Amino acid sequence: MKRLKVPGGEMAWWEEGQGTPVVLVHGTPSSSREWWDVARQLTPSYRVLAPDHLGFGDSERPVDWRTYSLPWHVENLRAWFDQLALGPVHLVVHDFGGPIALPLAIAAPEHVLSLTVVQSWLWDLKGPNVDNALMRWLYLSWNFSARMLVKMSWGRRTKLTRELHQSFLSQFPDRASRMGTWGFARSISHEGPWMEEQGKGLGRLADVPALVVWGKADKVVKPEHLARWRQALPRARVLELEDVGHFPQLEAPDALGTALLEHLASVPGRQAQGTATPGT
Repeated sequence: MKRLKVPGGEMAWWEEGQGTPVVLVHGTPSSSREWWDVARQLTPSYRVLAPDHLGFGDSERPVDWRTYSLPWHVENLRAWFDQLALGPVHLVVHDFGGPIALPLAIAAPEHVLSLTVVQSWLWDLKGPNVDNALMRWLYLSWNFSARMLVKMSWGRRTKLTRELHQSFLSQFPDRASRMGTWGFARSISHEGPWMEEQGKGLGRLADVPALVVWGKADKVVKPEHLARWRQALPRARVLELEDVGHFPQLEAPDALGTALLEHLASVPGRQAQGTATPGT
């Protein structure tokens, strides 16, 4: 893992391969490691980079849950992009990776070679208000996000074995390590209007070649959100995966990797203006 300082702390990432950069942005309750199987298919042809958000993976984990907000994550990722000076990139987002990375893409769509959206959104999810003492205890003391939400959102194509589920649980071994997952949960209650406002800019990505990959068995991020993507990006190619839930990169990595390779190869000549990175 490599590391660098961003405004909120020290951010870790891994990278492999050479060529045009492909940036893989994870969600919750997980880390950049969820992309490993997909990345193996990409690295013979591309430079693949996958950061860990602060609060996740090998990145620093601030101990005050009040620190975590979506604009805070956006600024940390912006600083990561700025310091690496990657130039034009292919951008892939999953789950909360969308609300974090897509505002940067909207700010500078000419610097995004292609976009791939996997089980993500950029609007108000209109979920229940979970910001209460009971849910805070469940998230921080009981590891609710990794313990229950993974099970609830998993599909049937690949069995969620005890070992695979443990790979989620082990990433958040104690209360202090779970502040990031609680921060994302709170964002659904408090930052819906912010996400909705950001989503108004999705039209700026209309000319970016886009792929939307959707696990149809996801019981948490449901089909109505795929319908929103069809509206927001009407020219996007859509791949729907039967019996796959919220984590296509783990449940169907071969299918996702194949679709992603085809998508990236279809836009080899698209060039960005200048050398700025998304959001600069």
